[in-house]
Amino acid sequence: MPYSETRKLLGTSIEVTVLSEDTKTPERIGYVFDYFSSIEQEFSRFLPESSLSLLNTYKKMSVSQRFLELMDVSKKMHRETNGLFNPLVSVEKLGYAHSFEQWDFEPTEWPIDTDFEAIRIAGDTITLQPGQSLDFGGIAKGWAVDNAALLLRMFGYDDFFVNAGGDIYASGNNDEASGGWVIGIENPFTEEIIASLILQDAAIATSGSYKRKWDIDRKKYHHLINPLTGGNENAIMSVTLVASSCTDSDGFTKSIFNAPASEGLRLIEQKGMEGLIFTVSGKLLYTKGLREKYRLDFFETDGQLSFV
Repeated sequence: MPYSETRKLLGTSIEVTVLSEDTKTPERIGYVFDYFSSIEQEFSRFLPESSLSLLNTYKKMSVSQRFLELMDVSKKMHRETNGLFNPLVSVEKLGYAHSFEQWDFEPTEWPIDTDFEAIRIAGDTITLQPGQSLDFGGIAKGWAVDNAALLLRMFGYDDFFVNAGGDIYASGNNDEASGGWVIGIENPFTEEIIASLILQDAAIATSGSYKRKWDIDRKKYHHLINPLTGGNENAIMSVTLVASSCTDSDGFTKSIFNAPASEGLRLIEQKGMEGLIFTVSGKLLYTKGLREKYRLDFFETDGQLSFV
């Protein structure tokens, strides 16, 4: 039978669903939410006493082993994307300094150092340079989803679904689908579901400019900053990636989003992934293997999109 629970953590809704006959399953799902809560307490930039906030304030601090692990994951992603993924970019400078639900956006002015390789790590101590502030919002959720999936496997579960605000890992089978879990794909222009695919033992994540966006003095902003330019005017509206891990699908969506639209599919396939790209001009591009591997099925559209 399915056991499912949803809670608000990490600034989003997190859903955990497990198919099991074990009556201890709800308690174990609670342990998974305890893990997500601990991630929020350690890595949220909105909590002044989080380890991340304290490091950003004091610039030098001893941190936990998992903090070092997330730093290693981020450094690897930074190098593999040639700098298009960078946790030192500052959305606070564009006004996103508080929880998005507060709708309080004021731009700030201070010098920002985005030289990620200049961060110093000695043992368990991290030293940031002046002008540097870390923000793991581009990868922490996906990384946490992978770890939550490992926790569920340690409990002995094979059939489960973890969704942290669209960063998803789907394991095994769902009673309602043949060979996996049905995932809906949104049209970023209408936010309606226009396609579905079947996911099994794989992860999926989407990054886009169509939800977390705001205006300051009639200028439009969104939360995905290009680390190479410091701006966020893009030819791509959203990117959805399917990968073996949610860390990869979450992190690489940011680099694809900030790349030229003409290079997007090549970069996705180069990383051994499958994915979809919606451009701001209304074009929909997707990799050839997506339909074959994941049974991608499109619904009728209103004609706003052109398939390429």
